[in-house]
Amino acid sequence: MIMHYTIILDAQAEGGFTARCVELSEALGRGSTQGEALASIRESIELVQVAYSEVLHKTIGAVNSEIIRIEVADAV
Repeated sequence: MIMHYTIILDAQAEGGFTARCVELSEALGRGSTQGEALASIRESIELVQVAYSEVLHKTIGAVNSEIIRIEVADAV
């Protein structure tokens, strides 16, 4: 499944760029160029996804749960 994320790319006064993910506040990327910052946040998002997946699997294993996927329309 392909996930889509909204990234805010900020130029830093001291040089370089910071990339923040709107949907995953834990994900942060930095780089000396825009491309490096975007590559960095992509890696960060992947790490957050792995962590969320591990937590989800532990939770499912601990209780009698079911997973339901819903769609929410874009509010913008």
